[in-house]
Amino acid sequence: MPGASFCQECGTAVPAESVDQNPTREYVRTNDPSGYTPMTIASDGIAVPGEIAGMKTRTGAWLITNILVNMTGAIPVLGFIVSLGAFIWTMSLYRRGQDVGASITALSVVRDTGELAGFYHMWTRGLASIISFLAIGAGFWTAYSDPDHQTWHDKWMGTYVVKAGPDVDGLPGTSSSTAKAWFWVSIAVVPIAGLLAILGLLIAAF
Repeated sequence: MPGASFCQECGTAVPAESVDQNPTREYVRTNDPSGYTPMTIASDGIAVPGEIAGMKTRTGAWLITNILVNMTGAIPVLGFIVSLGAFIWTMSLYRRGQDVGASITALSVVRDTGELAGFYHMWTRGLASIISFLAIGAGFWTAYSDPDHQTWHDKWMGTYVVKAGPDVDGLPGTSSSTAKAWFWVSIAVVPIAGLLAILGLLIAAF
């Protein structure tokens, strides 16, 4: 097949247009979003399944996830139950490219591979959002002027926030190997940091 590339795993010919031309990315597109309705062509030329979500809806989803849940979490006893329930719900939703706010407002996070962001990808995207927040929120505010409404952490993770729908909901949830690595690094770092903090307090007490 002229102009075709071949899958490194099974040797099947892959049309040139479905192969990512950016050599820094680690994948060959496995789902072609151009067959989905609706479908969006992002500013970088990538076909994204679904319709890019507007910032009003995204802002509402963020407020639900980060404000309402956290405010309720401050209530004694009830707050603990709500926070624990929200955490478990979020971990479950991560498998399908959503968090609590996204689920309530019918949004989904998709990758530039044409798939839903899976658990590890969503976890690492959440970690990356800390940097967007620490930069005086600049990583979030720039999404309002970005043509694809991408935050900094969206760009780093190769993700887009779209309106949920039958085609989007039917996509598989996948994660990059880099996202998986960062997940395990973060899992290891948190308890170590906690132990060091306790050790520091004990030393300071003497």
